[in-house]
Amino acid sequence: MSVIFWVMVALTVMLAARAARACTTVLVGKDASETGEVLVGHNEDSNGRYVIRTHLVSEVSRTKETVIRFEPDAAELTLPLERPKLFWSEARPYVSDGGVSFCDFYVNGNGVVICSDNCRPSREDRPALTNGGIGYGVRRLTAERARSAYNAVEVAVELVDKYGYIGGGRSYHFADRNEIWVMQIVNGKSYAIKRVPDDHVYVNPNHYTIRQPDPGTPGLEKLVAYATERGWYDPAQGPFDFARAYQAPAGYRALSNLHRHIRGLEIILDRSLDPEADLPFSVKPTRKIGASEIKKVLRCHFEGTPADVSRGDSPHFMETRPVCVGITLESYIVQIRKNHDMTLIRRALGCPCLSPYTPWYFGMLTVPAEYGKGEPEEALRTHFAVPPEEMSYTTMEAWWRYTDLQMAVDVLYREKAATVKKELAEFEEVLENEIRCFEPLAAEHFERGLDKARGLLTGSVDNWATRTLSKIETLFSTLGVLEFDAPEEIDINDTKNSPLVRVPLRNLEKHPDGNLRGEFGADDIALDRTFFGPGRVAASSWSKALTADVDEGQLRLLFETGEWRKNSVPCDTDMWLILENKKGRRLVGRAFSVLSVSKVERDGSANTRAANGLDL
Repeated sequence: MSVIFWVMVALTVMLAARAARACTTVLVGKDASETGEVLVGHNEDSNGRYVIRTHLVSEVSRTKETVIRFEPDAAELTLPLERPKLFWSEARPYVSDGGVSFCDFYVNGNGVVICSDNCRPSREDRPALTNGGIGYGVRRLTAERARSAYNAVEVAVELVDKYGYIGGGRSYHFADRNEIWVMQIVNGKSYAIKRVPDDHVYVNPNHYTIRQPDPGTPGLEKLVAYATERGWYDPAQGPFDFARAYQAPAGYRALSNLHRHIRGLEIILDRSLDPEADLPFSVKPTRKIGASEIKKVLRCHFEGTPADVSRGDSPHFMETRPVCVGITLESYIVQIRKNHDMTLIRRALGCPCLSPYTPWYFGMLTVPAEYGKGEPEEALRTHFAVPPEEMSYTTMEAWWRYTDLQMAVDVLYREKAATVKKELAEFEEVLENEIRCFEPLAAEHFERGLDKARGLLTGSVDNWATRTLSKIETLFSTLGVLEFDAPEEIDINDTKNSPLVRVPLRNLEKHPDGNLRGEFGADDIALDRTFFGPGRVAASSWSKALTADVDEGQLRLLFETGEWRKNSVPCDTDMWLILENKKGRRLVGRAFSVLSVSKVERDGSANTRAANGLDL
């Protein structure tokens, strides 16, 4: 790959990172798959404090029409009378002026899988919207109505034609056991549609990838005519190219997207690509592709390429924006089966490089207790009005224990990451071997009866999820995470009083790596590299240490108030300490505080949808 290309990446990194902080998708046609089954791989990325909740939504027959409004200012929509069972992975944040429209992942009882990637910005600056337009409703109503992947396209077309799309630009991916369709929507009522060939693999890294839409697909004539009218396409210059016509110039071939796209295709094709060439919509691999290749793409940090600028530290915050990144909420690989109860959903919470892909099956009857919370209908009702207290840290939810491990390893990456990753890889291989042994047994149970088979799936998923969580906790316990004393309550609006943190010296003396008291005295602390802030908020906004001293057996650290307050959620939160000495040695600590809001009016712009990265 061209060195000049990677130099350009580095030079444009700040702009690029802001343009594409979102997701990555890998779709494998059935004839390109090593098992002969359609595969869907996806990393869901978004800024801000979230909790990932898993819901099994039961099938339902409604006796009368139900009207729902998702986003506060969007159109009212009618839910279908008949709804199949849904597997719903919900990305749930607190946002003062709404919720999150574009993160959730669905598998429905008709065997349709739905995920998406941000593709903004588009050129559209005067979108046609009716009754406020539609956002979240595209994925939810296609999940509730779609009988096949192409029917999902038909449902989405009907909705976008009627209401117009409120997002800046997005690529929706609809798959079933036979085929895969991609629908790329522009803000308003424009969209392009293309089928992924059965023997091809498709990669999307947050930009439009459809160049020539499939002839005869809905909306094509209108799409071309509108681009011509707006001056985005000149028929005299050659065939219509949707991506070139509709992507905003700042987003077209944006390097933060382009180098992920290239690296993903290189892993699939097992060869280098010319970064200057136009990339194809999809590629035909020379070998069959399975879950292992998709894992490699979704865990990619550009290892072995000039784009890996981590220099031994955590790659999740590199300027070159890897596929597996610090804001990854979850990763999954779906293997769609004819017997849809046996559709296999491999899931990794948080960053997949620090989380094993654990098997879940669609036919299970309940969600493992620590991975789901609340009734699905109530979750849907409050999806755009999440109470802030739902963002509170609790050991009762698996999400926070996964993110504990990832927070700690990111700080201690040089010393601990290789060991943790090796342990997780060995554990994941055990799970893969168990899947291979389990599936013939499950097939026998289906021959004996549906209830017995689904009971087996439920118990097995619960066992795998519980064991995975136990493995995560065991690894966390080996990292020597310090217990320290943080303020019991922190007023988010109080920018005058600096937080004081206390680390009992006995915790340094009893550290698993040895007595570190002599290495972390008050005079040893590198104040400019010692930070304090809440979990799941960018460490770049954390408070920097101002002073360090020792008093009554405690290392006392006074910190700046910190930019992190601007986007914080009032809740019971995990607070983290990055403690670094002048020799470059790091320790990490975790404590708990209550974030509160004083009577002083908060800046209304502080917790907006844009600030939390919710249109991603």
